[in-house]
Amino acid sequence: MATGTPPTNTGDQLIMNTATKIKLQGTNVSVCLLPPIEILEVRYKLSDDHEGIVARDFKLIPGKTRRGTSEGAPVGTYSNSSLRQQVEVTWMEGDIKHKVRVQKSRIVYRMAHGEFDESLVIDHVDGNPNNNHPSNLRPLTYHANFGNRASALSDKYPKKDPHLPTGVTRDYKFTSGVRYIGKTTIKGVTHKNHFDNPRAAQHWLATIKENHLGELARRDEKGLIIGAPQWKSMQ
Repeated sequence: MATGTPPTNTGDQLIMNTATKIKLQGTNVSVCLLPPIEILEVRYKLSDDHEGIVARDFKLIPGKTRRGTSEGAPVGTYSNSSLRQQVEVTWMEGDIKHKVRVQKSRIVYRMAHGEFDESLVIDHVDGNPNNNHPSNLRPLTYHANFGNRASALSDKYPKKDPHLPTGVTRDYKFTSGVRYIGKTTIKGVTHKNHFDNPRAAQHWLATIKENHLGELARRDEKGLIIGAPQWKSMQ
């Protein structure tokens, strides 16, 4: 359900204090609804590379303000808490000033593929959140996307044992030898098991993703689920 507050009069113009938001499916996480497509097409144009979009020559209030963008300028910035680029979009509707902050991938997908259910997240098929090429984007539920996370997160949150595969950790509480833990969360359900070696844990994780995500599981050029041991292709 979308929520928002009416604009507040500040004298010369009305400013929308709170952007209209929608909750992601199956969560309490809220995201801003995208601006109308007409606004996006005035501000940005598609780019046939990993950027996805670049800026158009644009002025918020022509003749009255210098605020705007130059033709071909890069779009998006990173916040401290996200690996994905965010875009602040500001536009005027009469005397009403609107401002929203949304993920860049959502803008690219909307401009390239048309309307989509905005209660879904935009997933990067290859697992690289910096690759916003339209062909690399697809809508997924929040939980499906969470269960499909790739190793890019390990760059932001280094593992205690960086040599181990994604989703596999050493069980330091086990004192009768060496044991490993395989763990992943898919659609809100955590799957966890113990193994004698990292490869067994890696194989199990790939099987879990295949069983629960099916065709949505990220795969490499060989068709293997990303993170699966290479010997799985020989079975």
